[in-house]
Amino acid sequence: MGHGVLGAAIFFVCVALITGAVLVARRFAWRDAIQAARAQSWSDGSTRLIEQLHGSIFERVTFDMEDPQLVFLGERRSIVTIPRWPTVVVGTRVLRFGDAGFRQAIVSLQGDTVRSARTSRDREVVIEPGGGTFLIEPSAGE
Repeated sequence: MGHGVLGAAIFFVCVALITGAVLVARRFAWRDAIQAARAQSWSDGSTRLIEQLHGSIFERVTFDMEDPQLVFLGERRSIVTIPRWPTVVVGTRVLRFGDAGFRQAIVSLQGDTVRSARTSRDREVVIEPGGGTFLIEPSAGE
């Protein structure tokens, strides 16, 4: 009888481990699906939305989970969620996430009016507040 209880306990532990693995796999699949949907955000329809940022004011950077968001104020508040940190160009300096001065460059653009916002042929998004430029490259595989 002791072997039957041990066998049942092992069975239930195995079921719990398998269930846990399935739940973790679903969570990663769900996260990947959300990221894939965000990666497709630079469609023809959103090109029009990006272009509508012209004349708005770059307010700040916020976060949606781990994704950075650029917040603009115009006729209405516009929030652009991006798949990765943008490259920031200020003057002759080209800064990427992790470079010394990257955060300061973003802060220096706060309050600037967007003079141009567009997507390029290779689906890169270019947003130009008065004192610099945000270059948002498409995710790999797009």
